[in-house]
Parts: sequence; structure tokens; C-alpha cells
Amino acid sequence: MIKAIISDSDGTLVNTLYLIRHGQYEATVRHLLARGVPRHDIPDYETFETYINKSVGGKTRETLEATLRLLYGITHEQHLSKLDFDELDQELQPIQDQIAPLYVHPFHGLTELFAWLGTNGISLGIFTSGSVYHIVRHYGIALPVLGYTDLYLNNTVDNQQKLQAFTERIKAVYGIPKFAIVTADDVTKTKPDPEGILKLMDSLGLTADEVIAMGDHPVDMLAAKAAGVHAIGTTHGFSTAAELKEAGAIRTVSSLLEIPGIVAAHNSGKSPLFA
Repeated sequence: MIKAIISDSDGTLVNTLYLIRHGQYEATVRHLLARGVPRHDIPDYETFETYINKSVGGKTRETLEATLRLLYGITHEQHLSKLDFDELDQELQPIQDQIAPLYVHPFHGLTELFAWLGTNGISLGIFTSGSVYHIVRHYGIALPVLGYTDLYLNNTVDNQQKLQAFTERIKAVYGIPKFAIVTADDVTKTKPDPEGILKLMDSLGLTADEVIAMGDHPVDMLAAKAAGVHAIGTTHGFSTAAELKEAGAIRTVSSLLEIPGIVAAHNSGKSPLFA
């Protein structure tokens, strides 16, 4: 019996694709110009997007550095010595805060999935390469029913208090029995390392055969496989069905609306997902 869904967040449950791409591009352009990189050596958005799609999956700083090393590592290596990746990472948040209300949305079927979990007594775990701040910002905007749309901007409450309030509100609004979150700040190694998924299983008190993992990126599939958990890939995020299956997905879906039927069919014995 599947008793919980353990899911990646960005690109799987919440549509932050444009926030990530456009935010990182704008921050990168500003940083490169400030560091004296000529405008003709700065890629256009379409070129940048192809590289970030290859790099995304870890912490934002890791993604920024990996993207720029792919861009400049061979033909313009001299530009890399001018960059401060820590500073660039710090410059990203205010830019994303400004554009988040425009670019953050729930993926189709998110509220229906959460409501179904609550109705059927199935728990939820979220593992993310983002931070507590990102969780509060993205779900506050994506799910206005929570009443926390502007909570991420409240500087009078620390991020852990915000996360606790958010966690309790999700459980109350949707009736989800157990809800746990593991962010990049809670692990020593991010995806594809399985540490985040293993921590969630421990927190939820469940074993690998009692959960199904979800994600939109090969690193999510690899992390699930390393944790001994079967994974379903979502194709509305950063990766294709072929890429997700190659990384270990037992099947893929194009909408979150498909998940309740899949889990219900498995739990009833009508269509088992795994032996």
C-alpha cells in the first residue's frame, strides 16, 4: 500500500520554471556587465535557457555556477575569473522576489491532488534543492487559499517559524495526515544523493515500499532509485519522458490529475505499480 507521496517541488508541484530561468538570466546579465564582460559576450535568453536546463537540479548557487561554466568554460574561460558566484547567488533573491507574483503558479491539478491526499489519508513529503524561503514564497503565491501570499516578505518572523506555520496550514486546509519538508539546508548532499528522501521516509515513519516519489528532473529519479523508492516522472517540468525513464522513472505523467488514479489503482490491487 502506498501511504505517502514524496515529491520534488519546483517543476513538479509548483510551476517555477519561468521564475528560475528568467530570474537567473537577469541576475547573470547584471552581474556580468558589472564585472566588465562585454555585452556581445553575454548570451541571449534562448541560449542561456538551453544551458540552465542542463544545470538545474541543485542549489541555486550550484546551478548558476554550472550554467556559466558550461557557457564560458571553453571559448571564453577568461570571463570566469571575473565572477563571484556567491555574490551572484545573493543578487538573485531580490530579483526573483520582484517577479515571483508574475511567474509562480500551481501546476494543473495541484489543489485536487492535495485534497485527494487528505480525503484518502495519504501523507506528503517534499524534498527540494531550494531553501525554506523558496518553499514559503512559492506555495504562498501558488496557493492563495492558504492566506500566506505575502508571508515570504515578512521580515519580523524567521524562516523556520514561517515554514512551521505553512506546514500546519497545509495540513489543516487539505486534511493531509502527515506532512514533512526537507530542503537543501537540511542535508549534507543534494540530489541525486538520496539523503533528502531517506530523511523524509524517516520523518513520515514509512518504508520504501510504502511511498512513491515524484519529480521532473533526472536527479529526482536517480535520488529515488538510490533510496530504493519507485518514482513517477512529471513531464510538465524541466525534462522529457524519455529523459525521466532513462533515469529510472517507472512511468511518466503529464498532469498531476493522473496521480490519484494511479495510486488508487495500485492500492486496490487493480493495477500495481511494482511487485
